[in-house]
Amino acid sequence: MMSDVAGLDCRCKRGLRDRLNIVAAAEAHVVWKNRLGSHVHGVSHEPLGAALLGQDGVCQLGGLINGAAFAIFRDMEAFWQLNEAHQKFHQLASVVIEKLNGGDVSGAKTLYENEYSLACHEVIQSLSAINRQLQG
Repeated sequence: MMSDVAGLDCRCKRGLRDRLNIVAAAEAHVVWKNRLGSHVHGVSHEPLGAALLGQDGVCQLGGLINGAAFAIFRDMEAFWQLNEAHQKFHQLASVVIEKLNGGDVSGAKTLYENEYSLACHEVIQSLSAINRQLQG
């Protein structure tokens, strides 16, 4: 199942890890979660558009997931978990913004603190599993 990744030598794994920059992708999603949290808690009034935020292919990680760079991981369960969690992360962010824009602060907080936080956790967890395959 993971023979493509397992069969790579250390130098190839390191090169792939550097090119994909998985840690930066994880950090970027934590930053977005925090930015959205600032909105949910009324601390920030930075404009965030629900339509753009809801598109998982717009961010760098979405481009990687949908592109050739992640092709080697497509046989891994973690890749498919990442793909699903990443889609949810963006879709739920859009719904949180829509709820806030509609005045449903309580609903936005509940969604943010539960399903959205879980989707973020799953993105990070899946990226970590993929990153572990590139160690050594």
